[in-house]
Amino acid sequence: MSDVGEEITDIEQGGGGEGGEFTETEYENLGDRLQSSCCGICIGLLLFFGAFPLLYWNEGRAVERYEALNEAEAQVTTVFDPWDVDTANEGKLVHFSVNITNGDNNNDSNNGGLTDPIFGIAAPNALQLHRHAEMYQWVEDKTTRTTKTYGGGKKKTTTYSYSKEWKDYLINSYNFKNQNGGQYQNPSTMEFTSETFTADKIMIGAFQLPEQLINRINWDEDLDVTLENITNEELRGRAESYDGGYYFGYDSINNDNDVYNNDTTTAVSTSSSSSFGGGAQVGDQRVSFRETPPSIITIVGVQSGGTLGAFVSETGEGGDVLLFKQGNLTSVEMFDAAEEENKFATWLIRLAGFAIMTFGLYLVFRPIEVFADIIPFVGSIIGCGLIFMAVLISSILSLVTISIAWLVARPEIGAIVLCVSLAVVGFCAFGVKKFGKKKSEDDDDFIAAVGGKVVEAPSTAAANVVPTVMAVNEPPTVYALPEGQVVASAPQQQPYTYVGSAPQQQPTVTVSAQPYVPKY
Repeated sequence: MSDVGEEITDIEQGGGGEGGEFTETEYENLGDRLQSSCCGICIGLLLFFGAFPLLYWNEGRAVERYEALNEAEAQVTTVFDPWDVDTANEGKLVHFSVNITNGDNNNDSNNGGLTDPIFGIAAPNALQLHRHAEMYQWVEDKTTRTTKTYGGGKKKTTTYSYSKEWKDYLINSYNFKNQNGGQYQNPSTMEFTSETFTADKIMIGAFQLPEQLINRINWDEDLDVTLENITNEELRGRAESYDGGYYFGYDSINNDNDVYNNDTTTAVSTSSSSSFGGGAQVGDQRVSFRETPPSIITIVGVQSGGTLGAFVSETGEGGDVLLFKQGNLTSVEMFDAAEEENKFATWLIRLAGFAIMTFGLYLVFRPIEVFADIIPFVGSIIGCGLIFMAVLISSILSLVTISIAWLVARPEIGAIVLCVSLAVVGFCAFGVKKFGKKKSEDDDDFIAAVGGKVVEAPSTAAANVVPTVMAVNEPPTVYALPEGQVVASAPQQQPYTYVGSAPQQQPTVTVSAQPYVPKY
């Protein structure tokens, strides 16, 4: 069972963002860690075996998408006058470039433009109007540091820090780890929230833009507004101009000058909550606007009445082909961009599959690392080795899986990919085997180099000779005489000398050696 210790340290931060830190320390013993890691084996196996169908499916998906794009490109027809619906192109895949405009003419006061219903801000002829609202709030950040302890335990230190930041979503301060007696308290609601208003009808020439393409309109720009643009007089009286938008102090939002903290009757004055007064206070809001203006776009789709639909291949595989981009592009450029997107998605899923397989294998191997953590640095070394093994095994298996998928989808290409994959695997295996064999031979050579044959002498003097090796290439043979000096045959050079001690006199040993030739 984990022991938990807690410590609170107050700190000071500048810029009105004063906060604090709350530190929580948890200890986990070896038994708990082993139990957790053993449970992780099941998850690891699921991830490991689940990566194979993901990688296999991805390759088939990539081929099907490639074939669908090629089939569509061979049938596309370029329309030079998209302001006229040509019935001869009905049901055909067409391509054209044209200005995209707001076709909603129901709002006569704004000439078809968009209006924010709360502020009354108008964006004439805009395709979309974006209101971006933020509130100054307490934010909790969490950082975790894990260290290993002797005996296989683990110490996890989690530090919760608190600061004030502008956020475009509401943060529930009740979920904070530490509320510091209600100091870290955010309002329960935001008066103004972010929202996007889109024209009911967006036209591309004589055709209406398909709804599934509206979320791909992404070229919005800032819309500068003034206080005079606010049609709501009550809001205009409370707002202040701020950086091209509006600023609302929390006191003006709540129509009083006090903000009450949770579970306390102590009021905190916010009379100077304006950004131009005492600095931003928790609960202050600022609102800005952006608009999406008309622009030239290029589209590829099947003409269907007064709109365009998606192209589907004869086999029904490869997904829908409905291409849309900002700018004036040729059909070739549109399909090239689509193929690049397909390649990017393919590699992204490949990396995801590889990562899932690697992480799964690591979870399977992890109990070994945890057990080795009895001595922390030993566990860290073994952990690095296990990660390397997981990466190596996953690389090989991922490569083989991808090759098999290509062999099924495109046999002529798959055969080449499979051969290359097997060659890479074989080269890696040969390299590992060669490295192991060379290491074994080097060990044998070292043992032979430091070894030697010593022929025992019948006398005590010779028997007490204890040679000291200075440098050796081949095992020398020493001949000992009954008494006195011990001499062996020697060449002109004498690079090896053994010196020992005897009870009465100092015998000298001279050894002949053959030059050492390394074995490779």
